[in-house]
Amino acid sequence: MFTNRCLFIHRLSSSIIVWRYNQTNLKTQNVTSHSKELYNWNIAMTESNKHKTPKNTLILFDKLINQYPNITPNFITYLLALSACIRLGNLHEGKRIHEYIRQKWSTTIDTNEQIKIHTCLIQLYATCGDLKTAEEIFYNEQLNQYAFPVNTLMKGYIVNNQAKQAIQLAEYLPKNERNIITYLLWTNAIAQLGDITMANTIHLELKTLPLSTQAFFANDQRLMNALINMDGKCGNITRMEETFKNFKQADIITYTTLAKAYIVNNLPIKALAIYDHLKQTNQIGCDEVMYLVASNAAGKLGLLSRARSIHNDIISSGITYETNEKILNTLMDTYGKCGDLNSAREIFNKLKIQSKPSISSMINIYGINSQALEAVALYYKTKDKLTGNIQSILISVLTACAHGGLVEEAQKIFDDIPNEKRSIKIWNALVDVYGRAGQLSEAHSLIDLFEKTHPRAPVLYISLLAACRTHKNAKLALEIHDELMSSNTLLTDDQRSAIVVLTANVHSSIGDHNRSLSLRQTLYRDKIPKYAGVTWTEINGIMYEFYAQDIRHPRSKEIYEQLEILHERLKKLGYQPDESVLTKEERNIEWSIHGHSERLAIAWNLISTSPGTTIQLTKNLRMCIDCHEVSKLIAQLTQREIIVRDRLRIHYFTKDGHCSCDNHF
Repeated sequence: MFTNRCLFIHRLSSSIIVWRYNQTNLKTQNVTSHSKELYNWNIAMTESNKHKTPKNTLILFDKLINQYPNITPNFITYLLALSACIRLGNLHEGKRIHEYIRQKWSTTIDTNEQIKIHTCLIQLYATCGDLKTAEEIFYNEQLNQYAFPVNTLMKGYIVNNQAKQAIQLAEYLPKNERNIITYLLWTNAIAQLGDITMANTIHLELKTLPLSTQAFFANDQRLMNALINMDGKCGNITRMEETFKNFKQADIITYTTLAKAYIVNNLPIKALAIYDHLKQTNQIGCDEVMYLVASNAAGKLGLLSRARSIHNDIISSGITYETNEKILNTLMDTYGKCGDLNSAREIFNKLKIQSKPSISSMINIYGINSQALEAVALYYKTKDKLTGNIQSILISVLTACAHGGLVEEAQKIFDDIPNEKRSIKIWNALVDVYGRAGQLSEAHSLIDLFEKTHPRAPVLYISLLAACRTHKNAKLALEIHDELMSSNTLLTDDQRSAIVVLTANVHSSIGDHNRSLSLRQTLYRDKIPKYAGVTWTEINGIMYEFYAQDIRHPRSKEIYEQLEILHERLKKLGYQPDESVLTKEERNIEWSIHGHSERLAIAWNLISTSPGTTIQLTKNLRMCIDCHEVSKLIAQLTQREIIVRDRLRIHYFTKDGHCSCDNHF
């Protein structure tokens, strides 16, 4: 929801072509070899580009070549005209000027001038998405040994999401030709891939440079910010923090990059700590992007008090946020994730233009706050006004239907979508609708229908497996597991982990703990990552973090004593643990399930707050079935409302022992 400023690639255009403008500073050029008239034309075009009026630059160029045929443009004229096309993103005009240059090409243009013109053409085509033509010029003119054209094509690859090709160009460029822009682009390409091995390689590469070069690079804000961004996106938080600690010229971009990396790596508390540090030190003022990052972090943590505080900070900053769609959409999304539906709706209704992102966000907010009918109503109210790609809106409304058990409404919406516009995500959303509603046979049939015209998509089966776990269909779960794991289906580590864990949970739920344990052991044998659950809660302005069986809290003894009291009271109500969340090894440990992170957070709230106080938690993963049931009982026992924001939705547990999700979770 916030500006993608940490991809520093958008800040590089002036860096890459700065040499061009240095070469085209007409006031310092010797004009004896050119007519005074051409000199004046080039001056006028230069001033037009400098004042960001590229359309006027092209008007001047056309006037020159059409009305003054006796004045022959030189390479500077061509560079200025092509630069105007790049600024405008106008490929049609660029092709026209390219053809004119080809027809008027002069043998008097020296090699350096040719490289500059060809590099400018590469930038034109790459910027406008025509990489094929950019590559043809690059390789036909044998420019792969020169830094400037290599850097230009690298940027084109990165902007067009082809980072691997950008990295290959950097690797093949002779080491003595590489400059700081090369390393900056190289770093951004690795960040785009999130490849930690490549990140390690470039750090080693930088250490092989001469010490004087290393010292120069270490003081370059752009490169240091890019390295922080790269390590954050590759998950190497330790090295990222080390780079930040050693960098003595951190600016606001550095801090926002660091904060965004913390959010990406599921460390929103640290992201808010960065924001608080900037406010307290007041040495570097927060800007729009930092406010967006901080608001996003508050939303991830479900901290309504912080969301309101950051909103007030934005107002106090003087930023005219009332007309800023990015800020308003972020605030709306944050309030929605914090469970403040009224504030989110108020912002949405005040939007002068309800764009596709804002509509999608509001539908999603209705969905996670158990207002599926409102989500569907908003969809039908706005769908006829929208044009172009509305994939995100369709996915949001189908997901809302899944959360609300609205099977017929979801199917109707799906049927109205043209076949060619039904993406995998849309198919998956409908599979999820049927799965959550317990209609597993229909969900499976839907996948079969999908595979008649599409290659296999593991994500559809993972949604069905989640439904198998909820509705304890071990037979179907094992069939899916065996088929996916034994076939040639390409699976990511995350997908393999999800398949194994979900199938193991299903077998535990029917008492087959041997099979469950065997499946879980494959996670360790095959080194498949399994992500730890963590729950956050805020009490009196202080954030607390809990993992399962956590004993880091200084008052852990009291927390576990409170859990024991709760457990005894729950047993009197007839509570029995749901064994689907236990492995065979855990069954001999009485408190394995009672030490789940959300229960520790609830116990701490019961100890630390006065009776009747609402308990609010945020969890990075979905609540397990057992904790969901227990939360309903604890809300009833203690006569407290409990609000839990998990990965997919917000659960409102009421004092009468019910949950807003109506078990559609």
